[in-house]
Amino acid sequence: MPTFYIDETGFTGQDLMAADQPIFVQATNNLTDDETNKLIAKHFNGVRAEELKHKNLSRKIAGQDKIVDLVTDLVSKDGRAATWIAHKEFAAVTMVVEWWIEPLAHRWGINLYENGMNHAMANMLFFCLQGFWDDKFRRKLLLSFQKMVRARTQERFEEFESFIRKTRENFELDKKRYEIIQYLWPSFALLGIEHVKHLPDHVLDIALPGLVRIGHFWRAKNEGPWEVIHDRSTSLAKQKWLWDKLSASDLGNARFEGPGGAVAIFPMNVTNTRFVDSIDEKQIQICDLLAGATSAFARLPEDDDYKEKLRKAGIEALIIDSIWPRTAVTPEELGKKGWDGNIAIEWISAASKAKDQKSTSGT
Repeated sequence: MPTFYIDETGFTGQDLMAADQPIFVQATNNLTDDETNKLIAKHFNGVRAEELKHKNLSRKIAGQDKIVDLVTDLVSKDGRAATWIAHKEFAAVTMVVEWWIEPLAHRWGINLYENGMNHAMANMLFFCLQGFWDDKFRRKLLLSFQKMVRARTQERFEEFESFIRKTRENFELDKKRYEIIQYLWPSFALLGIEHVKHLPDHVLDIALPGLVRIGHFWRAKNEGPWEVIHDRSTSLAKQKWLWDKLSASDLGNARFEGPGGAVAIFPMNVTNTRFVDSIDEKQIQICDLLAGATSAFARLPEDDDYKEKLRKAGIEALIIDSIWPRTAVTPEELGKKGWDGNIAIEWISAASKAKDQKSTSGT
């Protein structure tokens, strides 16, 4: 059975504002045992460690060079390994759009998923909240929103409302700032605390979207059935029920072409997902090294030697998708002219509901 392996770094659950871990990365490969053993013997011969970890190896230049050589090898294997990366503070902005602005737009008949309007809105907010104020203001706003969504209490709701109201009042005569903050204001009265209380569980957790994207990446290469082996230390196990539903072999048949050549194919045809100790699966250790290297590449300053070595090794070629801020705001710039993300969302919802009804009826 074809199998793909996954590990991640930078996971902080529903805390997207952890300053010490600003980047989240998931890495994957479909290497066989023989291929993995040969890679480890080739690049890490002489490493005296029970388990290969990027955190440990990257502390010294010699270890960094071994990781760079591994990345070079993986890039050359053409589609046998990949990464998905998220800028967590920007991901928090996308959550504001997804759970605070889009529901209100939908209520008034506006499809924010059409032509990439949701992505345009997130890009605009990310840069304007810093450009018209500063990065500290943006973080303070996002922290207040995050606290509200995590706690779902009247107190946190009122704290976020007070923050936005005071900002709105302070900049009422500043047209540009007032216009930006105004996007966040109507939802307090028109959606209210009940909307917040009824949000799905773990809505700020970005691990599942990355896993789904990776699942489609492998499904496009092989119809399966697939087995997924994931590092046990991840908290993704809390959302395994939803992953199982989305990746199931009997969800239905559909294909959605996305921007940039991304494709979503259903059924994803995953018949088994296992969580294992990384010490027992060397492919997971390869994922750890790749995830750590990708995170380092994204975080380190431009003049860092390790970053430059990773760039030359071609690490960017392994990134299949991301949640990352861009200055693009038009459908053409976003590559989403004529594209409607709501079509896939509605199909998934209908297919999932039909599957549940079929299961309940016993047919």
